[in-house]
Amino acid sequence: MNRFDSLDLGVYRGDDYFLVGYVEPAPEDGEDYDPEVDADNYGWSLVQKAESPLDENTEIVGMDTRHDRPHLDKEYLPPDVGEGDKVWLDEGYEFYRMRDFLLENWQGYADLHIYHNE
Repeated sequence: MNRFDSLDLGVYRGDDYFLVGYVEPAPEDGEDYDPEVDADNYGWSLVQKAESPLDENTEIVGMDTRHDRPHLDKEYLPPDVGEGDKVWLDEGYEFYRMRDFLLENWQGYADLHIYHNE
C-alpha cells in the first residue's frame, strides 16, 4: 500500500498520534486521484508516533478493504489475548468514511492500546 494522506492528531496521554491513509495502486504524479474510484484497495491506520526517530511507529488500529471486504484490524491486541483481531464491516465503508470513523474514535482506540500493552 502507498501513503496517500496523513493527519496529525496531536498529543494524547503523553504520546503523539496521527492517521495515515493509503491506497493501492499508487497514484501517478500530477494525476487527479480519487481513492474511492481509482484504488483497488484503500484504508486508514491510527498510528502512535515513536519516541525516537530510530524506533518504529506503532499501528494501533487499521481499517481497509483488503481481503475483498471492508474490515477493522485491532492491532492494539497482544497476540495472546484470545480475542478476534478482525471486525468485518458492512459495505459502504469508503475511504473518507473510514477516515471520519477513526477521527471520531481514535482516543478510545489509543486507550485500548494503552490498556492492553502498557
